[in-house]
Amino acid sequence: MRNLSVLQASRLGNNSAIVKIGTFAIPCLPASWVPAMLAPVQPSDRRRAIVALVLVNSMWGLSFPMMKCLNMQVDEHFSVTQLTASPMLRSSAAAWMIGIRFTAAMLLYLLFFHRTLRQVQMPHLLAGAAIGAMFVMGLILQVIGLGTIPASRSGFLTSLVVVVTPIISAIAQRRMPRPTVIAGAMLALFGVAVLAEVIQLRDGRIGFAADMRQTWTTGDWLTLLSVFFFSGQILLLDQLGKRYHSIAFTPSMFATTALLAFCTFAWLQFHVPESAVGGWTSLAVKPSFYLMLILLCSIPSLIAFAWMNKYQPMISAGQAAVIYTLEPVFASLWAMTLPATLSLCCTVAYANETFSTPLVIGGALVLAANALALWPQRRGGPH
Repeated sequence: MRNLSVLQASRLGNNSAIVKIGTFAIPCLPASWVPAMLAPVQPSDRRRAIVALVLVNSMWGLSFPMMKCLNMQVDEHFSVTQLTASPMLRSSAAAWMIGIRFTAAMLLYLLFFHRTLRQVQMPHLLAGAAIGAMFVMGLILQVIGLGTIPASRSGFLTSLVVVVTPIISAIAQRRMPRPTVIAGAMLALFGVAVLAEVIQLRDGRIGFAADMRQTWTTGDWLTLLSVFFFSGQILLLDQLGKRYHSIAFTPSMFATTALLAFCTFAWLQFHVPESAVGGWTSLAVKPSFYLMLILLCSIPSLIAFAWMNKYQPMISAGQAAVIYTLEPVFASLWAMTLPATLSLCCTVAYANETFSTPLVIGGALVLAANALALWPQRRGGPH
C-alpha cells in the first residue's frame, strides 16, 4: 500500500514539534498540541472518498452559473456592463459576495455540524486558517474573471489545477509524480484545451484556434492565476489532513475566507467609481440576490467544502487534483441547463450556453484522465 503520510511530526526537545513536508522541516507547534497519527486509510475509504469528491465537483459546477448570475445582477444594479465595469467594482463585488457567502456558510456549519466543534483544537484552527487564506485569494480572482468570461470557460481554466498541483508537489518533495498521474495530467490538459476551444479540428487537422489571442481576455488570465492558489489549497489540505482530523479545519477555513474577503472589500471601497450609483445594502436586500446567495452558501459552500475537507485526505493530492477536473464538465452541464431558469428568478438576460462538439470530446478526455490517474498502483511500485 502506498504511504500516504506526507506530513509527519517529530519531537524537538520537550515543548515543540517539527512538521516535515517532503524534505523540509519546519518547527511550528508545541508537541502537546499534536494529536496521535490517524489510522491508515482503507481501500473502502478511498472508494467512498472518490464518490464523495465527484459529488463535490457537481456542487462546485453548480456555483459557476450562479456566480455568473450574481455578477450580472451587480452590473445591472450599478448600471454597467461586463465591458464597462471598472476593475475596482469587479474586485469589490467579488470580495463582498464571497464574504457574505462564507459568513452564512459558517453560521450554517455551526448550526448543523456543531458536534464537530468538539474536535477543534489549535492545530485545526491554524490549518484551517492557512487553507482558507489560499482559498480566498483563488476564489476572489476566479469570481473577478467570471464577470467577463462564460461560466463554462471559467470552469475549464480552473481545472488546470490538475497540471499545477503535481508540479508544485514534485518540487516541494523533490520527487516525480507517478507515471499514471503525469499521463492523466497531460491528457486532462489536452481535454481542457479542447473544451475551451483553444485547440480545434479544422480541415482534418488539429491546431490552435486562429482567434485564440483575440479571445483570451484579462478574465482568462485572472482565472489562470487563481489556479495556483487553489493548487496551494489542495496541497495544504493533503498534507495537513493526513495528520489531523480534517473535518475540523472547516470552521476556521470558512471564518478566514469570510474575514479576508470583507477586509479586501473594505480596502477597495474607497476606490470604486460606480459606488455613487447605488449602495451595496440596497442590492443585498433584493430577494433575487440574497436567495441566490443562500443557495450558494448551503450547497456549493457548506456541504461541498465540508465533504472536501473530510474526504480529500483519503487519497493523494495528485489523484484529488485529477478528480477536480470534473468540475468544468459539471459547470458546462449546469451552464447549458440552468441560466434560463436563473434569468427568470433574477430578472437578468442570462441565456443557456449551447451544447457543442468540443464539450463531448473534451469532456470524454477529462473523464479518461480521471480514470488514468486513479488507476490502482501495483504493489512495490514507486511512492
